[in-house]
Amino acid sequence: MQTKPEYEAVDEFDLIASKIVSKYPEVFGGVDCDKIKCVAITNKNRREGKKLWEVRGVPAPISMDCPFSYYIILFMEDWVEMDDKRRAVLVAATLMAVPHEEDKEGKVNNFDMKDYYTMVRTFGVDYLENEGIPDILNEDVKWRF
Repeated sequence: MQTKPEYEAVDEFDLIASKIVSKYPEVFGGVDCDKIKCVAITNKNRREGKKLWEVRGVPAPISMDCPFSYYIILFMEDWVEMDDKRRAVLVAATLMAVPHEEDKEGKVNNFDMKDYYTMVRTFGVDYLENEGIPDILNEDVKWRF
């Protein structure tokens, strides 16, 4: 029998997301952080090969009663093990999944969208494993589109 996941809100994600959107409006200007909620699975570890994070859009009519249009889901163990630089870059990557157009609220950008390419162009392949990853909150990063 599978264990049902237990979730906990990741408030630090909200703070980091707001800082990133404010600092880099040319990249994230259309993102409304108040519509995004990050939760972490606390009673399970991520399985080998499973994605580090997932973004789920909240479709209509459910969105009528829910204050959030997007849920970011990750594993608490992964979040806790990351340093501040990696957390910030992970938050930036998840924000790339959020369409900047209001009429697409609740929908999620596919990984083949150009916005995700911006992450690879800016930080390189496997950027979360890169030792030289920049501190995007405390350094000025030149984003490559």
